[in-house]
Amino acid sequence: MRKYKFKHLLLVLILVILILTQTASAQDFMFLEDIEAGMSGYGKTVFAGKEVEEFPVEIISVMRERSLNEDLILIKVGGEKMEEYGGIAAGMSGSPIYIDDKLIGAVGYGWNYSDHRYGLVTPIGRMLELLEHDNLANKSSEESDENLIENYEEIEGNEIENNDLEEVSLGEKIVRANSPIMVSGIKGRALKRLENNLEDLNLDVITSPGIREEDKIETSPKAGDSIAVQLVRGDISVASIGTLTYVDKGKFLAFGHPFTNRGEVDYLLSRAYINGVIPSSQQPFKLGSPYDRLIGSVSQDRGAGIAGKIDNYPRITPLYISISEDGELQKEVTLQIINDEYLFNSLANSTALQAVDSALDRIGPGSARSKVKIMGRGLPNLHVESTNMYYSQNDIGSMSLYDFSQLLDLISTNPFKEINLIDIRLELDFEKTDSAALVQEAKVLNEEIYPGDELKIEVTLHKYRDGIETKNLSLKLPEDVEPGLATLFVDGGYTGETVRAESNGPTQSDGGLNEAEIAGYKNFDSMLEDFLDSPDNNDLILQLYPAYGGGEYLESSPEAPEDGPTAEDDKPTKDREESNPRPEKAAEPPQEAQDAEEEIKERYETDYVLEGSLNLDIEILEKSEDETSEQETETEENIETEENEEKDIEDENAQSRD
Repeated sequence: MRKYKFKHLLLVLILVILILTQTASAQDFMFLEDIEAGMSGYGKTVFAGKEVEEFPVEIISVMRERSLNEDLILIKVGGEKMEEYGGIAAGMSGSPIYIDDKLIGAVGYGWNYSDHRYGLVTPIGRMLELLEHDNLANKSSEESDENLIENYEEIEGNEIENNDLEEVSLGEKIVRANSPIMVSGIKGRALKRLENNLEDLNLDVITSPGIREEDKIETSPKAGDSIAVQLVRGDISVASIGTLTYVDKGKFLAFGHPFTNRGEVDYLLSRAYINGVIPSSQQPFKLGSPYDRLIGSVSQDRGAGIAGKIDNYPRITPLYISISEDGELQKEVTLQIINDEYLFNSLANSTALQAVDSALDRIGPGSARSKVKIMGRGLPNLHVESTNMYYSQNDIGSMSLYDFSQLLDLISTNPFKEINLIDIRLELDFEKTDSAALVQEAKVLNEEIYPGDELKIEVTLHKYRDGIETKNLSLKLPEDVEPGLATLFVDGGYTGETVRAESNGPTQSDGGLNEAEIAGYKNFDSMLEDFLDSPDNNDLILQLYPAYGGGEYLESSPEAPEDGPTAEDDKPTKDREESNPRPEKAAEPPQEAQDAEEEIKERYETDYVLEGSLNLDIEILEKSEDETSEQETETEENIETEENEEKDIEDENAQSRD
């Protein structure tokens, strides 16, 4: 009986504690219906270092759904620090505002070129909805912000009566009070590229001191603390600094405005150190650095701010870059980048360009070899690998990243399935030599050519400022190749195949009677295979197009096609277009014939980036009946021999088992 009473009392005590906790939690907030002009309170933020300080606040007006289509609270800040720094600074976004020790919202917006003591607060009611979004994992991230405030009473805004504020307009000059994107380890053209990529997000980019290694704060994150949302961390840092608004039971709210406004996200969160507040007539801003130690993750990024969890960490993609010159390692860069399809490529490409520029310390000519390895769930065998060679007379650093950029774009933006990236490695080896050549001449050495023969081809390469080199190559003809006039193409991997015009046929392929289907790739694997199987820039390609009944071939022409690419920026020889004109291709067979037959094609790797395309006509003679019979007999004998050998092996295996 006593045991039962004890359990009953314990249950009652737990219920009382839960009720008191919920009541206390509700008493932490003051909502719009209770806020009036003339009220005074305080806010919390970090002006320097990591110490949270308070500043006085006066409520000027409650402004309902003006041009921003949302309720906002107009405030005026004061105090010695605010006067010293010129008012609300970028980076103070998320600074909590209290009336009677109750949280009413967070600093979210201000105005450019105005009195920065005035700002706009995002009400806590709307911000709390972010936590509800976070609890509903399957809820659409495109839900409009207007729906988030339908349950709140409509409050008429008070007229502004203050001599210090001549005019308030929520028009073009209104800006978020967020910090610019703070970057370290990026400069020059890589920084410019990053700025251009982030332009659509309306985020300014400035350089900062870099990541701070030490974070000896033992206390849990609290309202008013400076935080950093990190997009890239490691040897290069890309982050935005703001302020924590509210923390409860491992969940947090911050910023009071969108960061990227991408709904459900997965960003890195750390504390931040504030070096100081930089005065500016446009808008003051905090200059700070993220700490290396993570404290959580951002999972929601919407109109009212950002939200996430403390001690919960997001998925990231490691990127390792090694850069060598003439075989000697010059630089290694290790990074962690957020998993975001919209941002990942621009972040990866900008940081890779910076790594190359830092290692080479020059922009100019040279050659390079690249090797890209990407691991990811959804890739064939969980990984892909691509190698290539590059040459440029102007900018080998940027040129060397072409395959890296293209492969990332193909994987991350493919329309077939999501690929969860696990690890990326980029290895680059640069040389100051001019490893480039032009396909200058090709000659078939066979006196007579029959089906099944091996073509002997002599190809002359004009090396850039280094004489010529002759290569003897071969191309095996199928036994069933059509006799008659055929065209042999000899292409350099860099520009050769691009000379041929793409098929101008319909984008819809014939699917049969009462059927139709779009032409092109049908799945991710075929798209990826086509990319990986494309010729490298240093490949020499031999391809034969046999005679077909419906087609007529043109004679080779010594004149270059008018609409062909010229590659003026990276020509391997001086006045190449005049001294070595690119020949016009002979007509290719109908597309149906190409699809029906296997390609007669060989690729040979060379030590040069090869440009140029040649074509020559050859005649494949028809074999006599005697030769055909002898060949068929020989083929049958070979097949019979192979079958007998296989049978002997099977018999031996059977005896071994017995």
